[in-house]
Amino acid sequence: MAATAPTAEQTTGESLVDRDSHFDGLYKTQQNLKVEGQAEGEIQCEGTLTVEQGARIKAKVTARNVTVAGDLEGEVVCQDVFKITPTGQVEATVTAGRLIVQEGGFYNGEFVMTKADDTNGLPLRTVSTPDDDWRSYLSPVETPPADEEEEPE
Repeated sequence: MAATAPTAEQTTGESLVDRDSHFDGLYKTQQNLKVEGQAEGEIQCEGTLTVEQGARIKAKVTARNVTVAGDLEGEVVCQDVFKITPTGQVEATVTAGRLIVQEGGFYNGEFVMTKADDTNGLPLRTVSTPDDDWRSYLSPVETPPADEEEEPE
């Protein structure tokens, strides 16, 4: 019986830089990547990059998703979700579809959102909530139709 190449659904493996390892250079993988040790240089990951607690990355990163529980410094381009857990420390310029910073997580840098989710193409604005006036959230800016203008009182 001839062996067949695995399909994309079958290759759900994960690459690993373990806690006793230090990588310096270009790391490319079509799988998910978990870093427990140290990595420097450039990381190109077609799956999810996970930076474990205690790990340190100083790199230019491209990945579908990124989850940070350790330290990450550099430049990140993330197609979908960039997430910082309570132990995560990030100092980077990040471009992603969504940003999640859990309570306790640290983020210092510039964030660029690549797409507007659930806004029907409307531009985004920052609004405050009464409960958490120190937090800001993105919401669609709605422009009233021209025929519904308010009359002066």
